[in-house]
Amino acid sequence: MPRPVPLLLALLFLVLVTVPAAAQLPSQELPEPAKDYQWREEAGRHGLSPADVEFLARQKVLVTGESFKQVFDPYIRGGLPLFITSDSLLNAFHVLYEESVLRLETANARRLPLLLRHLWDHLDEAAALFQESPELTAAAKRRARVILGTALRLLEKEAAEMEPEVAAIVDEEVKKVTEATATEKPAWLGPPDPGFLALDYSRFRPRGFYTKSEGLERYFRAVAWLQAIPFRVSKDEELLSVLILAFANVKKGPHENVAVLSERLAFFRCFREFVGTGDDWDLLEAQSFSTTRPLADYRKHYVKETPAGQDAPQINDLVRFPPTNPAEAAEPNFRILSAYRTPDAVLFHRTTDIRTFGFDRTLPSGLDVATALGSSYARSKVTFKDREKLLRTIDEAKVLFKGSSLYFGYLDCLAALLDEPEPDAPDFMRAEPWQAKSCQTALGGWAQLRHTWALQAKQSVTYLCMNILPPGFVESEPEFFSRMARLAERTSDCLEEAGALRLDGATVAEEFRDLAGWLERKGFDKKGFDAYRKLGDGPDGPSRFEKAMLFIRALGGGARFGSDDSAGYYADGIRRLRQSAAEAQEHGVPENERLRQALAEAGLDIESRWRRFHNLCRGLENLAHKQLRGVPLSKEDGRFIMGYGVQIAGIMFYGGNSYVNPRDDAPRIVDVHSDPNSQRVLEVGIGRPRALYVLYPYEGGEVLCRGAVMPYYEFPSATRLTDAQWKGLLDSEAAPELPEWVKPIIGPGMLRPTAPAKE
Repeated sequence: MPRPVPLLLALLFLVLVTVPAAAQLPSQELPEPAKDYQWREEAGRHGLSPADVEFLARQKVLVTGESFKQVFDPYIRGGLPLFITSDSLLNAFHVLYEESVLRLETANARRLPLLLRHLWDHLDEAAALFQESPELTAAAKRRARVILGTALRLLEKEAAEMEPEVAAIVDEEVKKVTEATATEKPAWLGPPDPGFLALDYSRFRPRGFYTKSEGLERYFRAVAWLQAIPFRVSKDEELLSVLILAFANVKKGPHENVAVLSERLAFFRCFREFVGTGDDWDLLEAQSFSTTRPLADYRKHYVKETPAGQDAPQINDLVRFPPTNPAEAAEPNFRILSAYRTPDAVLFHRTTDIRTFGFDRTLPSGLDVATALGSSYARSKVTFKDREKLLRTIDEAKVLFKGSSLYFGYLDCLAALLDEPEPDAPDFMRAEPWQAKSCQTALGGWAQLRHTWALQAKQSVTYLCMNILPPGFVESEPEFFSRMARLAERTSDCLEEAGALRLDGATVAEEFRDLAGWLERKGFDKKGFDAYRKLGDGPDGPSRFEKAMLFIRALGGGARFGSDDSAGYYADGIRRLRQSAAEAQEHGVPENERLRQALAEAGLDIESRWRRFHNLCRGLENLAHKQLRGVPLSKEDGRFIMGYGVQIAGIMFYGGNSYVNPRDDAPRIVDVHSDPNSQRVLEVGIGRPRALYVLYPYEGGEVLCRGAVMPYYEFPSATRLTDAQWKGLLDSEAAPELPEWVKPIIGPGMLRPTAPAKE
């Protein structure tokens, strides 16, 4: 339920964000309905059909097929009074959040090989501590070497030296992980058994932002591999293997100090503040004893009297038969790295459990999540033959959605959109169409969150079988904006503590090397500017070229580039990038003001963007309170609304006026559940932003406003899609329709997407 906030407190929250002077914003004031304003005429002038107009007159809210490359587009181009949506703020948050997590993962990708090589180097020493039979110890050590060796080879082409038998197995596993198509249990893991029938290698296919570079793809495969292989407490070889790894982890290397050891141990808890607890035990849990002891003692310690309790796994991610104990999700086990337990994954495990629902519901729905978050609209749209049993299962899982991590904080923000509207909110916000819009907004935000955590979040698997007036309005959800501001503060603090906001030499060096390699792969050093003409749109297109040129110019490479430039210009630029990368790696970020400005413009300095996002949320919260309570808005408020599009563009890494030609890369997709019975996964994601039209009540009449929403999609797929494949699917004849339950806000015949708006 929304909490009342006194007007005085709301006014204290006024935090205005300065609009860049370079932004040429249109001058727009709200029309006065009493002075012959006719919204229907405005609608016709802006391309709405008669059917759209009648739909809007009935529902007060309409989403059309008009789409944009980025969510800030309709707020910059103007033409109608604006309507600032929670969708647009959420999308800006996710672009900034994902880039921040990407920085953290880039640093982790440098740390992981060091950690694995340390484990590899100390395996023999750790194995010698245990007094088990030589045969069992040899088998356990061999298992550990295969798992470590595969991860090392996935990360680096040249890995540790291996004995021939282990090397042959590792080569085969690297091949299968890279191909990501097989479903089998290799012989070295033992014969198939009910608790571990097979390994679904498609889970190792890089997805999300991990496809941005070869290094990140290698890191994705290695981490996913380390998360996938179980060490079950009930199996002697598996238990001893993980214990050997745990004791190897705490061994101190010849040149290591306490700080190095602490940093290595912290790797295992890197995302705890962000996502929550791991669903399986990891190496830190396995090293909870300071001295070695018989396996029976370890088993007694780890096999609790209630294995389905809080410490046991709550999500099954293996191809297996269901446990005989109906309260269990999976048997107690370790992983070298544990994927994190998210409440939605636990919910999906329960709402697709064949022990409860048979094989009638092997894939879940995003409506499960929205219902658990409190959406009465989502609850009314849940369909299943035993609907009451399904709803009871969801209701029993609501307690899972309370926690202290940033993941829970974000879900709490979404819940603010799904509860009862503010008492002073416009009437249309109580009707079904707006409830459908809020449900779509929340699920679109959740899909973007899962996209960020495509690697680290554990995926569930079905068991086998009257002043001058401002130029628009703000979505009347002040509590949502307040929660987002608090979330931004917590997120920034966690990122700062994790080191993701510090601009270090290693990060700059990696960026320069990546751009130099990209320029070479695209042939700029051989074809010159002709290579530019062959670039497509998207992350590998002109925007990446412009970033490379920004850095080359900052490094003294001159300001000219174009059709008359020779390939030598770009070859020289590549040389400068590589030379500067080496210097940054060894000495840190250069004391070069021009370069530091370029780094900030390119988005490598992101700390200030989190401050701007927090201030933006507080400003929107203040405007929502004023709007609900009829407080006149000031000229500054008007400038705030008109500058909103430019503000979120800047937060989304569009510096200067680059928002004029945005990238066409807004669509995001991620698989959140898999069903080995049908060999399908549930894909959830967002498409391109769509135009939202609202008839907002004002001065006894209604004003036509325009904003943007992020359309939510979910559908079963035979393959795990990357963002690039999803964008291609959206642009094809086979593009999926939006869910049926969004129809109350979708214009006639608009369930399928259209091409993005032309420049």
